[in-house]
Amino acid sequence: MIVRKIREEEYARTCEVFAIAFEFPMAENATTPKRLEEIKRNPMTREEKYYLERWAAFDHQNNMMGFLIGFPARVRFDGKAAICTCIGGVSSLPQHRRKGVIAGCFRKHLEDSYKKGYAFSYLYPFSTVFYRQFGYELCVENVVWDIDIKTIPYFPEAKGSAVLNEQKSVRQEIEQVYETFMQNCNLTFVREDCDWNRIICDEPAREGRYSYVWKTEGGIPKGALSFRKEEGIMHCEAFYYTDEEGLKGLMNHIRSVRSHFGRVRISVPKHVALQEVLPEASAGGFSREMHFSGMGRVIHAENVLRMAKYQGSGQVSFRLHDDYIAENNRVFHVTFEDDRCVAIDEEGDSDTRDLDIRRFSRWILGCGSKEEIPDQKWNPIFYPKKNYICDGF
Repeated sequence: MIVRKIREEEYARTCEVFAIAFEFPMAENATTPKRLEEIKRNPMTREEKYYLERWAAFDHQNNMMGFLIGFPARVRFDGKAAICTCIGGVSSLPQHRRKGVIAGCFRKHLEDSYKKGYAFSYLYPFSTVFYRQFGYELCVENVVWDIDIKTIPYFPEAKGSAVLNEQKSVRQEIEQVYETFMQNCNLTFVREDCDWNRIICDEPAREGRYSYVWKTEGGIPKGALSFRKEEGIMHCEAFYYTDEEGLKGLMNHIRSVRSHFGRVRISVPKHVALQEVLPEASAGGFSREMHFSGMGRVIHAENVLRMAKYQGSGQVSFRLHDDYIAENNRVFHVTFEDDRCVAIDEEGDSDTRDLDIRRFSRWILGCGSKEEIPDQKWNPIFYPKKNYICDGF
């Protein structure tokens, strides 16, 4: 078996392998030369922008057995920007399953990403057990709020109005609100145009999706949402605000369409406390569900430790184990001052404890609770942080 990145002429075959693996018919033009030229000329998504970022396994007759997509994106991490590879399209032909095809693709992708200095990798799993073997662990938890719109109060202090985005008319303001809302959340995308194309609707009359920015009377953008209507429910695909006034402004706008919708569903980071503006919790006024939103893993442990934010000053040691990236298998003795790393060496304390890549990944991203971290000496490095992921791939 040979594992390598695909060549341009092999892109169409990856589309076919994916369709066969998941047993659904492809769009007729998905693999035409004309379609590929459109992708190269005007990529509408990040996946299209990095259409060759695909690792595939081939037999000795050069027949593709399976592949995965792993394109890069800039994400926030402890106040800095880091590169995360976004995994998707993981598929193998039925006759080649259980032959190590996907394991081989992951190994090559992770090794290549380590050499490039990339920090993280993230995916949305069909099976958590399957992806744990590659070092991924459950990370971000999002909260979905289900609200009876009739119970949303009116906030007279939020003086302003919502403006519909058409033909990119207020797209820049929506992006501005997003940047403020997400600035302290680990793993949120530092979005580019190709990311926004999937989130903001520019042609609501044709697409049936609606994007608004809420502005104060002075014209300051402080809230943004995108939604679609399904069986009388407003499904928010984006919901951001800069401060309490922006949140109340969005709630006023949602309340104003209560004759068209019965309920609204909103996904937000788990630290967001919407109950503060939703007084009626009884009799089905609102409910919330917490969901794991994907799995992540650290790729380059040393780079991540150098970027991480610590608590105070001190030292911490652990011995990391990673079955897929050999360079991560070492002792990390970290010295930090005023919340930031100043030195890393390979000589630990006499009681240096072992740590596997899955737990390390979850904890350094700030997704773990205090109760699940057994050693108090690790508290300055592993502690709960704000995190959120709301970009699909």
